[in-house]
Amino acid sequence: MKEKKDKQKNKNVNPYLLLFLVIVACGLLSYVISPGAFIRETVNGKTVIDPTSYHVVERTPVSFLDFFKAVPEGLIGAGNVVFLILIVGGSIEVLNRSGALGMGINKLIDKFGDKGNAMIVIIMIFFSILGGFLGWVEAAVPFVPIIIPIIIALGYDAMTAAAVVILGLLVSFAVGPTNVYTVGVAHEVAELEMFSGFQFRTVVYLVFVLTAILYTLRYARKVKKNPELSLTKDVDTSKMAIDLTQFEGKDFTTGQRLSLLALLIIFVIVMYGMLKLGWGMNEMTGMFFLFAIICGALNKMGVDGTTNAIIDGIKGAVGGAMIVGVARGVQWILETGGVIDPIINALSKLISGWPTTLSAIGIVIIVSLLNGLVPSGSGKAVALMPLIIPLADIVGLSRQTAILAYQFGDGITNMFWFTYGTLLMFLGFANVPLKKWYKFLWPLGIILTVFAFIFLAIAVKINYV
Repeated sequence: MKEKKDKQKNKNVNPYLLLFLVIVACGLLSYVISPGAFIRETVNGKTVIDPTSYHVVERTPVSFLDFFKAVPEGLIGAGNVVFLILIVGGSIEVLNRSGALGMGINKLIDKFGDKGNAMIVIIMIFFSILGGFLGWVEAAVPFVPIIIPIIIALGYDAMTAAAVVILGLLVSFAVGPTNVYTVGVAHEVAELEMFSGFQFRTVVYLVFVLTAILYTLRYARKVKKNPELSLTKDVDTSKMAIDLTQFEGKDFTTGQRLSLLALLIIFVIVMYGMLKLGWGMNEMTGMFFLFAIICGALNKMGVDGTTNAIIDGIKGAVGGAMIVGVARGVQWILETGGVIDPIINALSKLISGWPTTLSAIGIVIIVSLLNGLVPSGSGKAVALMPLIIPLADIVGLSRQTAILAYQFGDGITNMFWFTYGTLLMFLGFANVPLKKWYKFLWPLGIILTVFAFIFLAIAVKINYV
């Protein structure tokens, strides 16, 4: 009897089932919520909402087929990210079969094996730069399948590997001083100078990132000292770990050395292309497909060997790709059922007339709730900022403070919302169950939320502009 209860207790929630139930619930809302819509206009190539234009429209409830159509439509909508995940999975498998990845990790362990904590700090700082200053989350996907095996090989558990990636990227994304997808879009809508108020956001960024690093290190040290304290001690890490015994006493072949150099060059080219040439996900995907071919050729794997490695790598990455697409289906069914605008309108009215500081906190709460339905930071900014800015002006809240509140609401809950496909994908890479992640994360979530409210109170006090 006790064994049966333990099995029930340890049973993990299937993320696909969870997301499909959310799709069904959101579809049913189209039969319940009073229909309405805002008028959207294109101004300087950007779609903006007229905050005074909300009006009643004809109800358009989703059909029975739409509940199931949401999944393929979500995969199509997130297609660029889906294919990036698949191709990166294929290219990393080629790198793995060449022996270059295992040899590289083995050399790192030889050099930093007793300095694992330093490696965690370095990697998290690197990810925090990508997330905070470049606004990269999905664009950082190519790094993740490489970083997770390194953390595991250093002797840490799956939760530490997941935390290094997720907290490094998402905490910094939440408070990025120059995050183009939240601050950049919001500043355009609010008609503020691009990335103005940089100094105050940088202070917030440093506090949040330092807190995330210390929180991760505290857990990592604890479980490395006593593995029984690990939240993921029952998680199988064999698929993530690389057998390093085969590389002991060996040195790089010319092909392996050139493969790692080629990977570094690809990363540099991709970063330059995205920052300077306006590249998107498809260009990045193409570069990693090119890398797979180069790596196979350098290591004399042949056409069949390289192709088989790419296909096997894609097979292994299908789960992560699917979760992103299914999560995107939630947004599709909300848009199809005409539910998003009525929800936005109702929530925006809640903070009208509130005291200034409470209005800022109210924005955080509203954006946090909507983040579960529309995970896209830039998408929410386009939809919400035309409503938030007039409300901020009315209650005497500076536009800069309102944007900071939007950042907090959008970013902090990215680490919690199970409808955020990228979060589920990262957890899938590390094989960490969602409920285990929540157990690890909730104290940090409270700490960051308290910090957010304190910084908003300071912003109101100093009239942050």
